[in-house]
Amino acid sequence: MAIRIVVVGMGPRGQDWLREVETAPGYELVACVDIDQAVLEQASSKLSIPSRRCFTELDEALNQHVCDAVIVATSAASHVEPCELALVRGLAVMVEKPFTLCLREAVMLVSLAEEKGARLIVAQNYRYLRSFRTARRLIEAGALGPLGMVVCQYYRVPLAMAASLARLENSVLWGTAIHHLDALRYVLQKRVTGVLAETFTLPWGHLPAGASMQTMLSFENEVRVLYSATYQSSGHEFFERGQEFYVRFVGERATLHVFQRWLLLCETGKLPRPVRRGPRKVTEERILLNQLERALNGEETDASGRDNLQTMAVVEACLRSANERIWVNPQELLDEYR
Repeated sequence: MAIRIVVVGMGPRGQDWLREVETAPGYELVACVDIDQAVLEQASSKLSIPSRRCFTELDEALNQHVCDAVIVATSAASHVEPCELALVRGLAVMVEKPFTLCLREAVMLVSLAEEKGARLIVAQNYRYLRSFRTARRLIEAGALGPLGMVVCQYYRVPLAMAASLARLENSVLWGTAIHHLDALRYVLQKRVTGVLAETFTLPWGHLPAGASMQTMLSFENEVRVLYSATYQSSGHEFFERGQEFYVRFVGERATLHVFQRWLLLCETGKLPRPVRRGPRKVTEERILLNQLERALNGEETDASGRDNLQTMAVVEACLRSANERIWVNPQELLDEYR
């Protein structure tokens, strides 16, 4: 029997999920929801969704259609209400990143899901990009030896940014850094034990405070990470739509360089060699849908809401550290809510 899905939020990301659900075997789109009637009509017309499946209220959609899971792809500030509404009914939920805009709300939703026996997944899809999966495989196999340091940089101009994101303070943290911080957790398979962060906006910038950030992170086993990201520098203007991403994993026996989609392994005493990422058999979204299916079948998944509390704690540590100019341990933040 097909897994029946309701998608909430008909912006670009919600439309991506509509396409993915409708093309994935074993899934059925039963309804789509957006509080903005004009956005809803535009999306339904573009994707040929019958009007009987379109709603401006999630509650109404759930009352009229039987479903197994809800995908929440609303703006970041509007995640909590639809997640809570679905979880109270015992439905599975997959929510787009960021899970919520504060750790307290994320903890509340995870507790609610566990109380109701409902499955909760956070769609942090960057961890499943082939570059990060390949880096994780090489580190896990010992190709770099003991890891000591990671340096990560991201640049992008604020083009085609969603209005809801552009209005947020710390937009680069919520829009991009949360992806990279989660992916680094996934690749290193270690918890973050210390964060020192600074957020700022360049004097000539037009975005709210926090359009750029620089961060130092301490992971377990003394792995250090230097991370910086900005929406105020274009990187390569004629390449990758003005985006530039680079990360260097420094180990005792080798260094792995990741630039965009290319990987170069530099082993001590050997010539550098490119590393293939392998074929892209399925999209990152399909991987997440597969995790949703496994969760509905009672399996534990690595994209669970419980796991994502670690990422949310790191994000909150970045915010506290930037505000208070101190080192913050994300594990202590989690302890505040236990």
